[in-house]
Amino acid sequence: MPEARGASKRDGNRAETQYNNNNARTAMFEKPENWGNLGIDERIRLRLKHVEAASGVDFSTPKAASAWRRRIRILHNAIQCTGASRVPAIPVIGSYLVKRAGFTGYDLLYNYDCALQPVLDFHREFQPDVAIMAAPLPGRVWDLLDYKVYIWAGHGLPDSQMFQTLDGEYMSADDYPALIRDPSGYWMRHYLPRVFGALEPLRRMPTLPTFSELPQVGTDVLPFGMPEVQEMLQKLMAAGTEAMQCLAVAREIGMRLSAEGYPSLMSPPFAKAPFDIIGDTLRGTQGIMTDLYRRPEQVRAACETLVPIIIDDTVRSCDHFGRATVTFPLHKGADAFMSDKQFRNFYWPTLRAVMEGLNEEGIIPMLFAEGTYNNRLEVIADYPRRRAIWFFDQTDMRRVADLLGGSLCVMGNVPSSLMYAGSTDQLRAYCENLLGLFANTGGFILANGAGIDTTTDEHVRTLINVVR
Repeated sequence: MPEARGASKRDGNRAETQYNNNNARTAMFEKPENWGNLGIDERIRLRLKHVEAASGVDFSTPKAASAWRRRIRILHNAIQCTGASRVPAIPVIGSYLVKRAGFTGYDLLYNYDCALQPVLDFHREFQPDVAIMAAPLPGRVWDLLDYKVYIWAGHGLPDSQMFQTLDGEYMSADDYPALIRDPSGYWMRHYLPRVFGALEPLRRMPTLPTFSELPQVGTDVLPFGMPEVQEMLQKLMAAGTEAMQCLAVAREIGMRLSAEGYPSLMSPPFAKAPFDIIGDTLRGTQGIMTDLYRRPEQVRAACETLVPIIIDDTVRSCDHFGRATVTFPLHKGADAFMSDKQFRNFYWPTLRAVMEGLNEEGIIPMLFAEGTYNNRLEVIADYPRRRAIWFFDQTDMRRVADLLGGSLCVMGNVPSSLMYAGSTDQLRAYCENLLGLFANTGGFILANGAGIDTTTDEHVRTLINVVR
């Protein structure tokens, strides 16, 4: 297992203490007694007000508190398409914040503490409109569990990189009935043992509903007495301790940014479209696309099975973190992956069902439309006003402004190529054109179309300052 090349706080007791302290300060959202009598828009406004109140945030100075109120007002006015004193700007630059300080992708995976000071320094210098997170990720957890769906720095990738998905078939086409019948059981006894080498003993786990009467208890606990299962549990415990350490640092970064006056938008929780859950890391790209022709009804049924699971998990996470928005990275709904007819039949119905379920709980989904969505605009434009944010990568923004402008909040789509290789004059001109397109909509957020980890301070400063 790779070792960290810098000091990392590894003490488990410290990790647990800090994790619990951070949780104690989390501004959880608690539904009022009259929640059942409130309409969707009232519930959304209530969650947004909860975020604006910044309860649980210990601001470092009165100036930081004032800056928070100003920034959150600009951001929420854009989300609700009510206009603001100006458009907010969000450079989606991720690990660049840490790499500009001389650290690598390997450091972010194995030396968690390295991220804190560079992130704070960046915000103090550039003063963006929202917190730009560069949270560490638990590389040792992936090592401990022998994760097979990805490669990462020190584990198949050079130190300069972070991670990359290995597209493959981790669920067979014959498994659809098992997935549809019992998704949790399928994940535990079939999927997880395939993608985590250390979790192979999960295949021996009993069907949990059989823990219902005395005679079954003695036989159902037998797997936990097997040496290989006990070894697996030890690895899971070690992985959990390591994950707590990583989370403690990530939460400390988030809390410090809040304390200095920076609200967040693109931070946990995250969710996925039902189709993407199946297509990304279960069936794989080739598998899911052939399934559209060979077993379309099973694909639809599997997507429908996942809808209430995604809604329930996301609502609980939003309540815990006190969030009003949740980010969806959309992968296989792009123009290049499927026809418009397939999008309407397989992708959009269950994604919309999840979105509407979250709206019912006062949560606004932010849909990161990777690639182009030019052929999807008429479909997604038919959605209730002010209940979603669309974050576009390479879509035609003139058509977006015509079809969605003023109805749904829109953000993006400054090209990564300009952030990486264009001149600052070219970047400024592109940004100004976008601002002109959405000048009268009241609901636009300027951002680059996809997260990048290689750019320059001058490009970042241009994106931030062009709105000011």
